[in-house]
Amino acid sequence: MNAPEMLARLRTPQVDDLVLRLRTLTPLYTGGIGQLGDQVHPSNLLGGIRHLSCLVARTLGDAGFEGAVWGNPGRGEQKAKAKQVALRWDTSALVRVSLPETVRVPKAGGGESRWFFNSAFEGELGLQLARRGISDAHWQILTLALAIQIRHGSFGAKDQFGLGVLAVADGAQPFAAPLDLGREPDKAIPATAGQLNLLRHAFGRLRFRIAPGQRPSFNRSTALHLALATRATLRNALRARADAPDAEKARLTALRHQMLGKLNQAGSAVNVSAAYATAEGIELRLAVALKPEDAAERSEVMNAFATAAGSIDGLIDRLGYRVDGRIAWEFGGRHVKARAAWLNQLAGV
Repeated sequence: MNAPEMLARLRTPQVDDLVLRLRTLTPLYTGGIGQLGDQVHPSNLLGGIRHLSCLVARTLGDAGFEGAVWGNPGRGEQKAKAKQVALRWDTSALVRVSLPETVRVPKAGGGESRWFFNSAFEGELGLQLARRGISDAHWQILTLALAIQIRHGSFGAKDQFGLGVLAVADGAQPFAAPLDLGREPDKAIPATAGQLNLLRHAFGRLRFRIAPGQRPSFNRSTALHLALATRATLRNALRARADAPDAEKARLTALRHQMLGKLNQAGSAVNVSAAYATAEGIELRLAVALKPEDAAERSEVMNAFATAAGSIDGLIDRLGYRVDGRIAWEFGGRHVKARAAWLNQLAGV
């Protein structure tokens, strides 16, 4: 068979592809060799979309979604299968920007922590999501997950904190179809160890106001500082009191590392975005994966985080901002019996 014949036999995307224009609310960073952030890596963006779409599918009890949509490499008797969607990113309108080299955040007990950044991208970018033969139900899950990621999550690498918050460009219509509320899923959620779903997640927003008598500037350094001070406060919320028994200190230390990471041991399950400007003011968003298998520890984490916002002001005094109220949390564990409604709410449909 010659090349033209082979090309003619290739399956082409279906006509209901999704095309979006997105804009950065915080700079987009996808890592790379040396973490230089000198280009946008599509594979990094694809990985994030795959991860969240699989979370949505597991929330609905759909155990076959990942293999059907994203393929598999083939193991044992399992036949290899290519992914059935394709993503194309138009990055031509993005501009590379330099980030503050070092952001210093005071520690509650004295001293300071230092965070290092390099460069990322700002502006508009295009996304084309091409459907190559998946079912209508799986396409709906995929687009719903993308809407949730845009509204509550972020894109790109997480090894430079706070980056990758995107929004649909002005004037765009909702692109995801809502799940049928009259047909709540009757499938049980797969109980595979280590595989979470969105009922084991929480999403939050925190706003800031200008402190009385202050006229602060809002720049990239301030945006990152507000985020890192918030993150430090959440981490401190999982520290034991000085007079606590040693066993309790050890337990909370393990829980803190599980949730917020420890170098060479555990990745962070708490993603705090850099702050960004909206029509209502300055805000940031939080996405928390509740990793503990014990339900009491998950509740402990959420209770600690819910009361933590009042301690942030002490870490942002010199910026001229104050926390404006509490963190507005949305906790998936409250929606076990109304999963479809919860996902529609998150997606804004």
